[in-house]
Amino acid sequence: MYISFAASALALFGLASSQLANYSSFTARTPTDAMTISGIHNVLALFNYALDSKNFEALRDVYTTDIVARVARVPTNDLDSLIKFYNGTALGDVVTQHTAHTIFVYDLQQESAKSISYANALYFSKVQNGQIFARDVDTFYERYDDVWQRQKDGRWLIKERSINIYAQVGNSSLVPPTQPTFNTSKV
Repeated sequence: MYISFAASALALFGLASSQLANYSSFTARTPTDAMTISGIHNVLALFNYALDSKNFEALRDVYTTDIVARVARVPTNDLDSLIKFYNGTALGDVVTQHTAHTIFVYDLQQESAKSISYANALYFSKVQNGQIFARDVDTFYERYDDVWQRQKDGRWLIKERSINIYAQVGNSSLVPPTQPTFNTSKV
C-alpha cells in the first residue's frame, strides 16, 4: 500500500518512480559534491530573500545572464528582462514571504547540476500601522525545476527555471496580475 501511495505521489509531482533509478546522484559522494549542494541551497535561499526584500538586483547572484525562465505568465530569456519584470510587478506593494524546502539536487556534473525544490509563497496585504493581518493572505504551493551552471569563478547560478503551481489558497486579490495562476501541468 505504501509503495503505491508513494508512486502516486511521485506521479502527481511529475516524477515517475522509474525516473528515480536514472538519477546519477542522490547523495553527496565527495566533499566537493557536498559543497556544491550546500552552495545551491544557499543560492535558493538568496532568491527568496531577494523577492521578499524587493532587492531584485540581487537576482544577479541567482541567475545566469542568459536565464531561460518560465515563471509567471511571461517567460523570459535573459536576466535583465527578468529583473525588469520583477520591478514592474506589484510585488513591491505587498509584503511577501517566500520559502524553499525539500530541495533535491541531482545529476551533479563538473559544470552543471539539476534541482527540484518545493516552495511556499505568501502574499500579505499591505502593512497597516506596522501590522500584517493574517486574514489577508494568499498562499501559493509551488515546485521549481532548475538547471544549474557552474561559473568560471566557481559560483553556481540557475541557467533554466520552470515553476509549477500546485495550489493557491486565500485572498487572490492580493496577488499581482502578472503572477502565475493555478496550474497542475508542468510549464
